[in-house]
Amino acid sequence: MARGASILLILLVLAPLAACGDTDAPADVGVCWRMSHGAGQKVRFTPLARGVDDLDTCAVLLEGLRVQGQSDTDGAYQGNFIFVGAGPIAASQRLSGFHYPIFQPPQRAAVDRDLKRMIASRGGKMPDASDVEIERR
Repeated sequence: MARGASILLILLVLAPLAACGDTDAPADVGVCWRMSHGAGQKVRFTPLARGVDDLDTCAVLLEGLRVQGQSDTDGAYQGNFIFVGAGPIAASQRLSGFHYPIFQPPQRAAVDRDLKRMIASRGGKMPDASDVEIERR
């Protein structure tokens, strides 16, 4: 067997094993989850909101946590991970997968402005999912 074929065979055997360590996002319909890392970096999920209509709304709710200075603001919605970092807010079906932008920095600035206004008008309380309306331009 040629060296290249041996390496390919090894990669084919090990690829499924590498995927086993990846965590699945919760797939519950309409539930926006907050993700945190527990002991040993084990990923845990706690419900942030129920009755959430879509991934964008969940992303806005998670961004609201970040705007208020909270840590662990990544989350999940219906089998997709949502990443709320310093750049664009993004989603992926895998923790280690490609992150697809949900809100680019200019859109995020508009979301942040509206969130800050809503939070201030509610006396510092986070908006509910029913209070969030996404308008794409």
